Formats: sequence, C-alpha cells, structure tokens
Amino acid sequence: MKKMKSKRDIALFQEFLLNSWPAHHYYFLNGWILRFTDGVTDRANSVFPISYTGNQETLDEDIDIVEKAYKAHKLSPIFTIPEFHNPKNLEDKLSKRGYQSYAFTTALGLEIDKVPLIQISTDVDFFFYDSRVDDFSHFIAKFSKRNKDQQVTINGITNRIIIPKKCFLIAKSQNEVIGTLMGVLNPQGFLYIGDMLVHPHFRRQKVATSMLIKLIVDWAIPKDSKYIWLQVENDNFGALNLYKRVGLKKLYSYYYMKIF
Repeated sequence: MKKMKSKRDIALFQEFLLNSWPAHHYYFLNGWILRFTDGVTDRANSVFPISYTGNQETLDEDIDIVEKAYKAHKLSPIFTIPEFHNPKNLEDKLSKRGYQSYAFTTALGLEIDKVPLIQISTDVDFFFYDSRVDDFSHFIAKFSKRNKDQQVTINGITNRIIIPKKCFLIAKSQNEVIGTLMGVLNPQGFLYIGDMLVHPHFRRQKVATSMLIKLIVDWAIPKDSKYIWLQVENDNFGALNLYKRVGLKKLYSYYYMKIF
C-alpha cells in the first residue's frame, strides 16, 4: 500500500471516507460534495473538492453558493483540502477571502497481512458490537471533545453506514470500559479505523495496540479485509507513534480551511 500519487488514488480513498462517515444532508455543486450534519465533526460538515466541473469564471460564484448553503444550515463553511484538490487555485481563492488552514491530517495505511500480530494484553476483555452501544458513546463523550448531545448526532452518522460492514469494539478491565475502537470494512476490503480512545489511566499499557490487533484478527481478517487505513491529526504524536510502530505508512495528507 504505497503513498497516493494521483488525484484518482486520493479520490478513491475520499469515496471510502464519505461512505464510512455518512453525513445527514448532501448537496452537489459542479463536482464538489457539500456535507451537512448539524456541525458535528468537520469531516461531516465540509466541502470535498476532489472533482470540479466548473471553470475559473464560475469559481467565485460557486464559493459564494457554498457559503450561502452553510449559512442556511447555521454553519461556518469548511473546505477539506486534500492533495490534488480541484481546482488547483482553490486554496489561493479561499485565502484571499480570509479562510485559514487548520487540522493538518495524515492518512496512513498498510496491507493487513503486513501488520505485525503483536501479543495482546491478557488483562483486558474485548467485546464486539454491530452498533454504537451506550457504553461506547458514553465513554467517548467522557474522554473526548464530543459531548453527549454530539454523541446523539454521531450515533445517527454510524446508523447510516449501510453497505460497509461495521464493528464497535469495547475494551474492559474488571468490567470497566477502558477503551473503544470502530472498524468500517467496505466491499473492496479496506478496513477504516476510527474512534480509538483509551482511558487516561490505562494509556501506555498496550491497550490501543491490543484493540487494533484484536479487531484485525477476530473481525476483519475473517471478513476478507485486505488493507487497513486511518487518519490522524499531525499533532497527535502518541497516535502517530502507535500507528508507525505497527507499520502503517503515509498514503496522503489533507487539512481544512475556514474563516475563524
């Protein structure tokens, strides 16, 4: 699984991503995909400019339409800017309007059969669910930036994952939830990883690694998964180090732009 070298490669993974985190509402504008989900997560509330069927004469007008559309939803317009975004001068156009870049993110991946099957923790129990159960949502709400109300919206997002197979793994120690991990497997065999979170008191104890290996061995491989991939913000050094230890390599990068 090599670094993405073309717009087509990245467009394919962006398609996987859209299906792994489906928005509530969509609007299509000259090849751009606008997503709206009550403002919960930038990914589900931003423009994906992989393709553009307009031209330089219509670009400013289309950005105006985007801004009006998000304003109608009482949201700030956000653009996802991946490598090979289209049109190429979109970033420059947005910068001149006052948009700023943030949340620089890297997509990492690896063939499943190359993931080292590191010994998992024997002090942890693992439970698999096919829906986002309350224990999963409550744990995320407690130890992440997403509150309980936002978790309701996210439950709606995961309920809309229809064609890809999905799994919600919970790690427990002495019947206490200490970690979560979501897996979404599309028909092409790509396993997307999200919502990996470990209780602060149990970090650096191989809980995250154990959840990842457990999901791969007990759930993904039996379902013919061929690749694993995920996204992590560049300033999340702990997660980056974990994923690099298990061999994941950079596929592509992206960031968001909005007016602060």
